Amino acid sequence: MARTDVTGFHSPTTKVHRLGDYNGSTKVNSSTTVNFTGSNAPGAGFIVEDRTNVTITTVDGGEIAGTAVNQKVFYPFGVKTVAIGATGIVYVLHR
Repeated sequence: MARTDVTGFHSPTTKVHRLGDYNGSTKVNSSTTVNFTGSNAPGAGFIVEDRTNVTITTVDGGEIAGTAVNQKVFYPFGVKTVAIGATGIVYVLHR
């Protein structure tokens, strides 16, 4: 959409172009629970770096134990919550 100035000329508005499918990430460290709400809602996928003591809740309410996934593999599931005990690291990707 363009803006019109007082002279009647149009000037283009600046558009932010996202270059990839995923343009943000949140690192969830050990001893942490993160709910993906508001501007982070929901996570669009995740990568598990350390899967011990990890529980991932999907947007439909299903739970995935960290031991059920391979480390350092991208999983394109919508993420609602990540809960990690004493050890574990998960990266949640955002669109």
